[in-house]
Amino acid sequence: MDQKQQSQPVGSFIVIIVTLLAGLFVGSVYLRSGGDAFQVLSVPNDPVADENILRARRMHSAGKWREATELFHQYADEGHPVAMFYLARAYGRGWGVPIDLEEARRIFLRASQFQFQHRGQVAYELGRLYQRSAGKDCNRIAFEWFMKALDWQYPKAHWQLAKHFERGLGVRQNIDAAVFHYEAAAAAGFEGAAIKFARVLRVGRGGVPAQPQRAQILAEAAIVALTAKAAGGSASAAKTLGRLHRDGDFVDQSNIQATKWLQRASELGDPGAMRDLAHLIVAGAVEGSGDQEALGWLRRAAALGHGGAMTSLGRFHLQQKYGLERPGAVNWLERGVAAKHGGAMEELARLRAEGDLLPQDMNAAIELAREGAELGHTGSRTLYALLVSGRSVTAEDEIE
Repeated sequence: MDQKQQSQPVGSFIVIIVTLLAGLFVGSVYLRSGGDAFQVLSVPNDPVADENILRARRMHSAGKWREATELFHQYADEGHPVAMFYLARAYGRGWGVPIDLEEARRIFLRASQFQFQHRGQVAYELGRLYQRSAGKDCNRIAFEWFMKALDWQYPKAHWQLAKHFERGLGVRQNIDAAVFHYEAAAAAGFEGAAIKFARVLRVGRGGVPAQPQRAQILAEAAIVALTAKAAGGSASAAKTLGRLHRDGDFVDQSNIQATKWLQRASELGDPGAMRDLAHLIVAGAVEGSGDQEALGWLRRAAALGHGGAMTSLGRFHLQQKYGLERPGAVNWLERGVAAKHGGAMEELARLRAEGDLLPQDMNAAIELAREGAELGHTGSRTLYALLVSGRSVTAEDEIE
């Protein structure tokens, strides 16, 4: 490898670090000031723009992502926070534009200056972005954005705050506070949080005493609400029901019921459900469905920005399953890395370390594994420890 080729990863790494630090600085300065680092702006009064933004939202719902994103760009540039909100979500999920989490963060930060109906959700989305970022301050900044989301009347933030307090992420661990926020999220109608809290109560964890009877009552009430929501067209509720039946979690395990609900959620456009359904199909749990149908669902999920689906496709290419060829893995795994999926980081790091399909580059391999480890991915953490210890990566070290 010549000197120019060797310097590329280092230069790219420096750019990534500078960009990340800039994002951390802007987010932390804003939050430490209590939100006063930027002037709170009023929303422009422009009925024509409002109508066109609404039209763009309808186009987006119809799957015309590129056309919708062009309109969101236009009105975001003109200072309309609703357009900024939807444009940032597009960059975060790859709707009509390549996934660019740094651009999503930049636009969300700008939108957060406006007093408008989505301000609380903007803060929530910023918290989620920082959760997906690598760096010692990311969990703290994420926590502070969730607190801001709660201040701005977005109760879903209770769910994420509960996780932070339970695990001590960016804040001192406080089980009482975790329980409070889990209960508040459940009371606000977030059944997923109720299920999560029920799992904690079922076995006891982190200082929370086991209360299996209360856990079952809480889960059953959530399942009733989820069923009603799923029947009414909620993709998220249908996905949760599918996963519960797939895993036999608080309900009897049933591939038939799992398929029913995951199929419904997939048809309603949920990319996570598409990935789960694809894996049920390739596992032979769905009668009358084949591998190509599963690949179709994975590709649809990937088109919606789902990093896990990208990683699954990359792994199927690596394994040469379902007629897929190994070289095609690199594209999917690189896309998964861009979507901040830890599994993609592990797989691409392994390829870099071995010089398989890509030029060998141990520095790039270590950096990828480190980033995946900081996102909490177990396989990346194990691989990172192997790479920094100087051990060779073998098949026995691989983690499914």
